[in-house]
Amino acid sequence: MTDLNHASATELLALVRDGALSARELADHTLDRIAAVDPALNAVVALDPERTRAEADALAERLARGEQVGPLAGLPVLVKDLEDAAGFPTTRGTSALRDAPPVTRDSFHVARLRAAGALIIGKTNTPPVGAGVHTANDAFGVTRNPWDPARSPGGSSGGAAAAVAAGLVALGTASDGGGSTRIPAALCGLPGLKPSRGRIPQGPVRMPNWPQNTCPTGMARTVRDTALHLDVAAGHHARDPHSLPAPPDSYLHALDTPLPKLRVGVLATLGVAAPRPEMLAALERVTALLRGEGHEVREDDAVLPDAETYPRPFQLRQKLLAYNRYLGLADVLADRREDFEPWFARLLDDGSGLTPEETAAHWTHRSRLDRWTADLFDRHDLLLLPTVATTAWPADGPDMAGAVRERTLPIAYTSVFNDTGHPAMSVPAGLAPDGLPCSVQLVAPHHREDRLLAAAQLVEESEGTLRPSMTPGTTTGTH
Repeated sequence: MTDLNHASATELLALVRDGALSARELADHTLDRIAAVDPALNAVVALDPERTRAEADALAERLARGEQVGPLAGLPVLVKDLEDAAGFPTTRGTSALRDAPPVTRDSFHVARLRAAGALIIGKTNTPPVGAGVHTANDAFGVTRNPWDPARSPGGSSGGAAAAVAAGLVALGTASDGGGSTRIPAALCGLPGLKPSRGRIPQGPVRMPNWPQNTCPTGMARTVRDTALHLDVAAGHHARDPHSLPAPPDSYLHALDTPLPKLRVGVLATLGVAAPRPEMLAALERVTALLRGEGHEVREDDAVLPDAETYPRPFQLRQKLLAYNRYLGLADVLADRREDFEPWFARLLDDGSGLTPEETAAHWTHRSRLDRWTADLFDRHDLLLLPTVATTAWPADGPDMAGAVRERTLPIAYTSVFNDTGHPAMSVPAGLAPDGLPCSVQLVAPHHREDRLLAAAQLVEESEGTLRPSMTPGTTTGTH
């Protein structure tokens, strides 16, 4: 018997396709699982059981008639609450938008999933407008990590990661502007892909001045499910001029194609981070694995540009993002300031004071990052580094002053590849002594998700998938 709670999307879709499980049965199971487990997690912020069951019944009828219904036919999917899904409000994780009406159209990303047969069943929690590495807001409260409810699932796709890791759904949508998919995936024991800039189209756009460093993506249980999602979601959209053409081959096919021997560069600190021993141990295990598979693996002591002014480059990028959030929310802020989370209102105020000199300094740093990564990929075909420096922090967020002092800043390893646009992926790599997941991050040259996914699958096959034994109020980790 298949464990429906933790089956992969690929396995669930095969059961529906073969008639061993109806779309309605899977929908009912998913809704029951959310009702039983989510009160301990607080990952799901909107749900429409009646519509879900009706759509599942309609899909089952189409399947019975032999109609072509798409590669995600019958799969329940939860959507991150920064993204529009028709019939649900988009509160964007802030109390100021808690009473937003349901939207009438999907984002480009969600529309593709729905067209592929997915059942869009609800929304997942996120920090206000994605501005956090832990998931909490005054609209819905704190989301908790299924490995330990006292810990955070990270952010900003923390609701998606908690839901997938706890077995609520096999697929959710996510997004990554500085690590917002990779960090929650790492803290919850999941693979987490940030694709190349433009790989999945964005829109309709709310903040047109956003500096093109955020990517829509998925949150899944396995590398194969990640590839399946990317096959559905990738490709040019006429209303996103930055979106890339569809790749010439399936990403699923890339997983079945042997990897050539690669030159892999291992970067342990980037000159700005001090990973904890358990993260270094995970890095060493994966280094040994890749060497054992015949790849040329070498340590590289490359240091981030402007590392000598750490953490100023990170602070500048965050202020620029706060400025763009301010531009997108200025009208609401003017009318309903008291409805925003106080810390988030202060962040918007800080962003509104961005100076031309700070903007110029950030974009100068960005150009140095582009040259720096170009040099790295002259030497290497793939990069291997930590995703985060520590295991999951407390549910109410990390001690950021301590993180700066101890050089464990949560976005130190991830944000650079948002700024350069390279595809990057967090992959589970065992458990730390405290029983929480460890991970490594793989980074590929521009537009080489095929290589990235194939390497990630190699790590997954060796290290195994991770699964918290989640019941309300208790959790123990298993491989």
